[in-house]
Amino acid sequence: MENTSLLRKALKANGFFSLLMGIITMTLGNTVTAVYEMANGQPLFFGMQLCIFSLFVLFNAFYKRVFMGLVWFIIVLDILYVLLGFYSLSLVETISQGGLFLIIITNLIVLMFAFFQTKGVLTYKKSKRQVL
Repeated sequence: MENTSLLRKALKANGFFSLLMGIITMTLGNTVTAVYEMANGQPLFFGMQLCIFSLFVLFNAFYKRVFMGLVWFIIVLDILYVLLGFYSLSLVETISQGGLFLIIITNLIVLMFAFFQTKGVLTYKKSKRQVL
């Protein structure tokens, strides 16, 4: 039996959060300023990207076997999202308080997903070494 409990929980949380944020971005992106700013002015495109990303994450979380290569790719994408999110904040001249708050909070949540997914992978690898 694979010891992937933490990893699967982190992937599920990441996948459902991404799906929820994608749906929120596509539905509210043109009416809520903070969401529009988080999506860099392209709420439909950004929301679709989040939904597609969530499908890959949820597939890996619920499939019988966890694909470690895909997990590492998801972790890299999460870290890139955070880095690019903070970088884009440095380029913006004006942003609402709500937009700033939403970007910072979502970046911190995504960073937390990357941390727990990495911890889950390392825990799984450690348990595999102990079995051998």
